[in-house]
Amino acid sequence: MIIVLTGPESCGKTQLSEQLSAHLKFPIVREHARSYLQSMHSGLHYKPSDLLQLLNLQLASEEGATQLILDTDILTLIIWWREKYGPVPAIFQHAMKSQSPRHYLLCAPDLAWQPDPLRENSSDRQRLFDVYQRELVLRNLPFNVVRGFGQSRFDCALAALENVPASAL
Repeated sequence: MIIVLTGPESCGKTQLSEQLSAHLKFPIVREHARSYLQSMHSGLHYKPSDLLQLLNLQLASEEGATQLILDTDILTLIIWWREKYGPVPAIFQHAMKSQSPRHYLLCAPDLAWQPDPLRENSSDRQRLFDVYQRELVLRNLPFNVVRGFGQSRFDCALAALENVPASAL
């Protein structure tokens, strides 16, 4: 089973991915953008070539895996591209179509915003949540929305995963 935490910035994806990884004993693939952008000192000034590099990092980190927790995946890169640059290059669409089956946990922006130098969307998280949800629906990807605070958020995620048929993954 590959489980992807997705959604707008500052909605608890990283914390929830760590909790699920510990609980399920699945390896975790952390968000590549954070370490990549910090190492490049580009922060919020990334270019299309940076998103292409992040795509390659994401694909390499998932290669051959059957059990993973992903703190974001290609869907996020597609949404970032569209938000910043417009139409998405075919390489992203092809990568999305050829990825291993997975189940998405879409994190609602019901947690308080946490400032961070790499975050840029403090005022439109609900709009971005709607963009993620629309993309998941349009692509017919299996997902559940995760809401709540603390333990109830984690319990919501576990309950969603318990209802995922093994044959769907």
